[in-house]
Amino acid sequence: MLAEIHSSNCTLNFYICLPIDPYYPKDICMEAMKVIVASFPKCGTKTLHKCLEILGYSVADFDHHCTDYREEWKKILLYGSIKDQIHRLYKDIDVVCDFPAGYYWEEIAEAFPDAKIILTTRRNENEWLCSFRNQMKLFDDSWLLGLCYVFTPTGRKVREHFRRLGRVVYGCPEQGLFTTVQQPNSQLMKRRYQQYNASVLSSRHKHRLLLFHLSDGWEPLCRFLQKEVPEQEFPHENIKGALASSQWDIYVFAKMKRELFIIVAGMLVLVGYCLQLFLRW
Repeated sequence: MLAEIHSSNCTLNFYICLPIDPYYPKDICMEAMKVIVASFPKCGTKTLHKCLEILGYSVADFDHHCTDYREEWKKILLYGSIKDQIHRLYKDIDVVCDFPAGYYWEEIAEAFPDAKIILTTRRNENEWLCSFRNQMKLFDDSWLLGLCYVFTPTGRKVREHFRRLGRVVYGCPEQGLFTTVQQPNSQLMKRRYQQYNASVLSSRHKHRLLLFHLSDGWEPLCRFLQKEVPEQEFPHENIKGALASSQWDIYVFAKMKRELFIIVAGMLVLVGYCLQLFLRW
């Protein structure tokens, strides 16, 4: 089998023999998922999400993972996963992006052997850590989001999902009541980032991997995916954690906000009713 490993600067061709797994589920459709974004968070995943949507793909990002697929990911994070479980989860999706799906990219690649894999990285681990800490701080500084995490049903479930993911991926300790992912020591964070990227680049699936640099624009990405270069300008999303300021436009956060509004309105109605009864008495 002739295989290729791509980067923004070169393409290497080589022959590789892949063993056939006799235990692979026979009913799995080989053409379901098309792209796996294996990038660590804060490595341009939101920009890639936007790019792939422009190219016509349906994308499941972190808000889908922690809402539509939350219960399934709870089981996977606690007990592990199997190929057909992953396949059932994303059989109708073109692309998975961001964690926890990105962290389990290799299991997803096993379940969808025809899917292409994209990895983006920062220039170094110090730059990544700075960006990650900034994003978490912007989220945790939002008092409205903190109230949602405590008082709304969706907020409590999402907070627990983030905490579970933090323990598995980053080795985070227990968090405070109003926080999502408490940040452990810098050395541990940088080591996790380095080990993760090294494991992706050295995996046995590297023949279908693109190491992509966002600064290269559309050309290498479209060539890898065999797509026409769109006329639209190459997007740049979530610059300096801008996602935190527009979080209420995201489905999961908008749902939490609606629930908080309903709870507050209900409490005000209840207080008004009790006050009315008291004045009558």
